[in-house]
Amino acid sequence: MSAKQPHPALHFSRARQHSIRLQGKNVAVWMAPDIDELLNDFIATSESDAGLKNDSQRCPFGAVLWPSARALWEWLAESDARWEQVARAPQDATVRAIELGSGVGFLSALLGARTQWNLTASDYEPAYEDYLNANCILQKSTHIPFVTLDWLQSPPKALRQQFDLVIACDVFYDNDHLKSVPRIACELLKPNGTLLLADPERFRFTSALDALAKKFQKVEIYSTSVENSREDSHLRGVVNPFIEQTVVQIVHCQNPLS
Repeated sequence: MSAKQPHPALHFSRARQHSIRLQGKNVAVWMAPDIDELLNDFIATSESDAGLKNDSQRCPFGAVLWPSARALWEWLAESDARWEQVARAPQDATVRAIELGSGVGFLSALLGARTQWNLTASDYEPAYEDYLNANCILQKSTHIPFVTLDWLQSPPKALRQQFDLVIACDVFYDNDHLKSVPRIACELLKPNGTLLLADPERFRFTSALDALAKKFQKVEIYSTSVENSREDSHLRGVVNPFIEQTVVQIVHCQNPLS
């Protein structure tokens, strides 16, 4: 966990409510209003502060909703059997789950509204706790605790081997994550736990699968997609409106190796 202060460019006061398309319905979400404006402000603010400039792990992209989070939710919601495939029944309050890189907390909030699981959200950036709380209110979710985690470090002892399920969406955006994400997931999971990943098959995907296979006894891949439309991209949480469809790979990893 970290005592660092939230990045000024990511303050929740800059967030706006968007409406995205999810399972055929419009669903509200708090996130940054514009990815280009967000990035420019983040860079300018970081360059003016030596402490922020020297912390290369801080990233603004969690302040927007990426297609992988929508794809993972829709994949989970396809059938009741999916829930038990990745953990146990939604009504089972003994399930402990944590999301890595939760960003605005949209997926965690949906899980909080749909399940009775014991949930935790986590991110490197502490500013996202306010986004999580706001999205929990929008989704009528129970309160979800938030912790700051550095994937390059081992998690606090209180979190090690405490979770039945670790969830992560679009997390292999840095070369360091090829080693750090599988490792920290194994450290967080119970001996028979599950890691559930959603990835848009960026160029690191094959390397990520190799790294996961070294850390888990069983790795399965399911392919799904979400539709994007240039005309209503603002309704769908699409960062690049010129991409009409995003294919997302759901990676189901079971039984972490010691």
